Amino acid sequence: MPVTVFAPLLYLFAGFLLGKSRLNVKASASTLLTRLIIPLVIIFNIATHPPGVFVVIGGIMVVMSLMLVISRLVTKDPVQNLCFCYLNIGWLGLPVASSLFGNGAAMIFIAAYVGSSLFGNSVGVGLLVKGADLRTRIRETLKAPPVWSLAAGILLSPFSDVIASQGHAAYAVLKFLMSFTGMAILGIWLSETPVRVSDFRQALLPFIGKALGLFVLLSGFIVVCMQWQIELVSQNRIALYMICLLPPAANIVVLETHYLQTGRSASMIACGTVLSIIAVAIYALCVLL
Repeated sequence: MPVTVFAPLLYLFAGFLLGKSRLNVKASASTLLTRLIIPLVIIFNIATHPPGVFVVIGGIMVVMSLMLVISRLVTKDPVQNLCFCYLNIGWLGLPVASSLFGNGAAMIFIAAYVGSSLFGNSVGVGLLVKGADLRTRIRETLKAPPVWSLAAGILLSPFSDVIASQGHAAYAVLKFLMSFTGMAILGIWLSETPVRVSDFRQALLPFIGKALGLFVLLSGFIVVCMQWQIELVSQNRIALYMICLLPPAANIVVLETHYLQTGRSASMIACGTVLSIIAVAIYALCVLL
């Protein structure tokens, strides 16, 4: 039985225990993860990228746009809309995919994370701010770490051979730090967020609906990529389907707090994260054992 199946859960449990202690490291660990570790991982992978990376970035943005359209047909609540289409690919999906499925899955999830961040930080602002102009949305999007790290990776791509050979050991350390820190932060966050049984009941149907919608859209995307012979997608489609089981992005509550001065999404994200951890664990056991 591969140890990697349980490693993310161990990291999560360590974070949960840390959250129950007197140590307050969530803010500093979050800054370290989002401002340094994940951007460096993105820069390395974009600089040494295989063919198909930019297809995945664009494809994920299309998938999220369609998920938003589906959500808007049901409700006009911007918080619920974002919780339905903006997924936690960075803190949860990327560390777990990297631990469970290897470098190919890490690459495709990095591309998906960049696409989701571009979408979430632009469309998210547009949804939450009444009358937000284009300049505001562009400014908020450009401030996102995945955007500037994507640009840095593109600029460094002419040196891909040197970066791949000289940076391999450092990249291995960064991947571990990304997996451990990402899951530990989620564990700390879950230990501090009160949820009720009624919250889980309310979160279950949207979680199932989101998973089914993403399954259909991602299946269509995978079929198109296989016809175009995008090997990055075709060789990692089992890992890619894990996106269907991811919870709402933790960044939603940050955007909501900043622009609406409310925090309704916190319980939705917490419940979705618990449901996602259970679903991803079952999925990993089914496909890897």
